[in-house]
Amino acid sequence: MAIAVAAALAGGSAAAKELAFKANLSGATASTATGSKATGEARIRVNTEAQTVDVALNVEGLKIEDLWTNLLHSPMGAIHLHVYGSKDHGGGADSALMFPLPYGPNYVATPKGFKVEMKAEPYAEGAKLVNSKASFDEFVAALANGRIVVNIHTNAKNDGEISGDVGPA
Repeated sequence: MAIAVAAALAGGSAAAKELAFKANLSGATASTATGSKATGEARIRVNTEAQTVDVALNVEGLKIEDLWTNLLHSPMGAIHLHVYGSKDHGGGADSALMFPLPYGPNYVATPKGFKVEMKAEPYAEGAKLVNSKASFDEFVAALANGRIVVNIHTNAKNDGEISGDVGPA
């Protein structure tokens, strides 16, 4: 997959411009072993030409008001894409914020939880909100290499109640 991503980035106008990724979120992952019964599914699309990110996230078992209040109303919000130093997130692997899902009208309550939809968000603007120094190419490579995690921070679990590893769709 990393070779395909590199080819897409280097291939010019004839190369594929959109890359698709997904994540299944739970409270039983290496980065959030909380035991939470909440679940989620994220679909992430990256436009390599425009350097934008689309996210469609559906969460069940958590409400918007469960999101960590200290972050929810900050510019970065309570849901983020984190990058880890290793794919297994173990052994004290470092993590850093890479891209946020800021709170706003794109967060909508559903009967079982909530959904978030972001369209054509410029990577550079999101990275700036979380003080990420990673370039767009580094972001795409981390997505392709399985080092990105979607993490949802809540009032009950400030470090993250549910999360999911991002991989190719």
